[in-house]
Amino acid sequence: MSSFPNIDPNKLIIFYYVATEKSLTSAAEELHLTQPAITYHIRSLEEYTRVKLIEFKKHQAQLTPAGKVLFKYAEEIFQQLSNADRFIKSIRESNLRVGIASIFIATLNPTLNSMFENQLSNVRLTIDSSNTFDLVQDVIDSKLDLAIVPEFNYSSKKLNRIRVSQPLKLVCFTASNQNIPEQPLNWEGLSKYPLVCGPETSVVRKMISDKFQSQGLEMPLLTAEVGNTEWCKTLVENGKGLSFTLIAEIAEQIRNSHLKIVQLTDELHLYADVVTRSDIFMNPMILRFISMIKQAFTNAICDYPSIADKIAEKISDADKTVV
Repeated sequence: MSSFPNIDPNKLIIFYYVATEKSLTSAAEELHLTQPAITYHIRSLEEYTRVKLIEFKKHQAQLTPAGKVLFKYAEEIFQQLSNADRFIKSIRESNLRVGIASIFIATLNPTLNSMFENQLSNVRLTIDSSNTFDLVQDVIDSKLDLAIVPEFNYSSKKLNRIRVSQPLKLVCFTASNQNIPEQPLNWEGLSKYPLVCGPETSVVRKMISDKFQSQGLEMPLLTAEVGNTEWCKTLVENGKGLSFTLIAEIAEQIRNSHLKIVQLTDELHLYADVVTRSDIFMNPMILRFISMIKQAFTNAICDYPSIADKIAEKISDADKTVV
């Protein structure tokens, strides 16, 4: 059995904060210690290593070559301690913090209600639904344990991505009284109609914009930019333009004949991913939750053939009316 390390981990954590904050004062504030105490621990660590680790130039902390090497170890220790702390809290509190992109809320709601009434009744679930990129950042910042978001290149090495759905069809929809005679529309035909879309940071909007661009077309006129799915549906119902979403989001409005599907020649699909921090401990509760989310998306695809049949009936009735 190897001997117990002599180095004090608290000194490494203090060193990590000084190196990260680049300031004794900021590190002291973050750690709720006095500046002299921070200075004492850094000097003590340098005496133990017998090399200079941090130099101060114009009151800004800069790592020496040896300090840069030690920082890698200190950073790993800090992350592991943070993970251990989160794991202990999850055991103690059985608390799961989940972010769900608004486009998936209607699809997952029935399963979420069921799973936490029956299978995970002892788990305290906190759900946040907001802008996709905000949810991803909250995962990176450890404010959320995981987030269910559209597949996209979120450009962060700190993220782990787990695919939880098959391809999900994005449907184009409009108000039931909107006359669109030339269906199915190609993207050039679609460009003649105004759109109601999410903000510039919306993944669905980026997908639509990229599709128009790939066809050599400009993005159509945007009559509204809304980050809320309910507002989007209301605006479309009031004739403000066409929009895109998953069929689960507008199922009720289709049944009530408030909205209808616009047939396209070339469809768009997206995937749902669960994103977590790459260094997070995937405890059994999180793994079980992810497994149930995968099943929820599978069930959702199977649950909506009746909607597709209803859409087909509406198209058929429209054709008969024209004849």
